[in-house]
Amino acid sequence: MGDARLIEVDFDKCQRLARILASAAIPADREDLPVHGPEGAEVGNYYLLLVAICHQTQTLEGFVDDRHCRGWDYLSQKLSQAARQDREALNPNRWLSVSGESLRILFEDERHGQTLSDPEGRAELIRDLGAVMQRQGWKRLDDLYELARRRIATGSPTLLELLANFQAYSDPVRKKSLFLLGLMANTGQWSYVDEEELGPPVDYHEVRGHLRVGTVIIRDPALRNKLLRGEAVSETEDVAIRQAVYDAIVYLSRLPDMPAPMARHYLFWNVFRSVCRRENPYCRAGPPDCGLPERYRHLLRLAGAFSNRRMSMKPGSDTPAA
Repeated sequence: MGDARLIEVDFDKCQRLARILASAAIPADREDLPVHGPEGAEVGNYYLLLVAICHQTQTLEGFVDDRHCRGWDYLSQKLSQAARQDREALNPNRWLSVSGESLRILFEDERHGQTLSDPEGRAELIRDLGAVMQRQGWKRLDDLYELARRRIATGSPTLLELLANFQAYSDPVRKKSLFLLGLMANTGQWSYVDEEELGPPVDYHEVRGHLRVGTVIIRDPALRNKLLRGEAVSETEDVAIRQAVYDAIVYLSRLPDMPAPMARHYLFWNVFRSVCRRENPYCRAGPPDCGLPERYRHLLRLAGAFSNRRMSMKPGSDTPAA
């Protein structure tokens, strides 16, 4: 659970939000842009690599196969394109020699230029993937799946334990690990004997959204002031915030008529990144061209419902904007 001295879940707000969402059809959890290229065992290595370097994607932008993409969509489509052109890109032995410069070139766009932040830091994570795979004698992500006997978090070893060997997947809130496991399930590659253990990955869009909606509350005045001023938080504070958001989503998923945590994650991630944006959020109603995937467009009317029930606040108000 999140550190109640810093931040806590507002269960009343969660229940109010659940009542609003119960009136709408929640789409199934899946990716909206299909990935073309990786097949069979390559799919696991593709997602292992992709999710490992998926952080701070808000600056990413460019065109892939004549489609304009941003953030996660650009990262995933660009890597998929690279894998189609060079199958060895998904070989863990190749990862051992990846450099920041090679990543910079890979994700550079002809029109938008270089938008990938910290390419050397991401390259270090990729080299660590390769080193751990080599040290453990693993050649593909499916090796971990077989070793864990399809278990996420029960028994030993588990997928969460095995993934924690990688630097990129050592986060105590297990954001990347849960996201990876969700992707492998959603693509039909994997199923789990303890699927109830597949909790929601929590990214910065969801943190921002839940702070604004009020399902989590900052109790520590110093931390609250940091967020309102846009200052960096400590690792302990960051973990506490993300853990509280995780707890809020899990609690919501357990209420009557609510979908599983992963479906809830996809809902919040899509709505918060498109409507509850960091700058210039649509607090009353999201326009049709806000970037929300088509299957979520019927939910745009809920933006007004949040505001009308005083559940959503604009940046600069008494709810942190994150």
